[in-house]
Amino acid sequence: MTRIIVFDVNETLLDLAPVREWFRGRFEDHPDARMWFSELLRLSFVSSVTDRYVPFTDLAASALETVASRSGITIAPDDIAQVKALFVQLPPHPDVIEGLSILTGSGFTLVALTNSPLQTAHAQLNKAEISRFFETIMSVEMVNRFKPHRSVYEAAAGHMDTSTSEMVMVAAHDWDIAGAIAAGLDGVFIERPGQIYSPAFPPPTIIAPDIGVAATAIIEKYA
Repeated sequence: MTRIIVFDVNETLLDLAPVREWFRGRFEDHPDARMWFSELLRLSFVSSVTDRYVPFTDLAASALETVASRSGITIAPDDIAQVKALFVQLPPHPDVIEGLSILTGSGFTLVALTNSPLQTAHAQLNKAEISRFFETIMSVEMVNRFKPHRSVYEAAAGHMDTSTSEMVMVAAHDWDIAGAIAAGLDGVFIERPGQIYSPAFPPPTIIAPDIGVAATAIIEKYA
């Protein structure tokens, strides 16, 4: 029986709405938060492929400068500070606490696995008041590569003294699920608003609209 459920953090558990609101107020959505996050992911993918690790928070600052420059905007140091501060104050999605409670109550071990630095991840989950649900919080700093590089998921399995086949990845990003599947995990895709699973990737084991529905499906399949 699979007992370890691995959760992505940003967008999967934590709502990026405060960041979207900041972009709207600062730039009137030119650029918007989606452009920024896409650029942030692009930088993280290149970082992994080229073996040039830069912490996710630093990449976030670089991504902000890039997307602003494309719109002819010069970024001030205070802009970068504000985005970094918002990143550690994100609230959980409304369905998260109930879903995590259901899973822990059913005997599953929950862990978090994030692209953020470990210190940032702890601050995020503590601020959101959900760190208590996780046996451990893991960061890609373990291997200095970002998800979806398979070494991240393999390192997570090693940290938990298990095999990747005994773990299930839960994420609102199709690339995260695709990386997990390639490493041997099952995948649960959370259809957060605006998130669509690409048919170019192997299909996930479960697709659910939120963590609560996903928890019920996980119990039915793995308990």
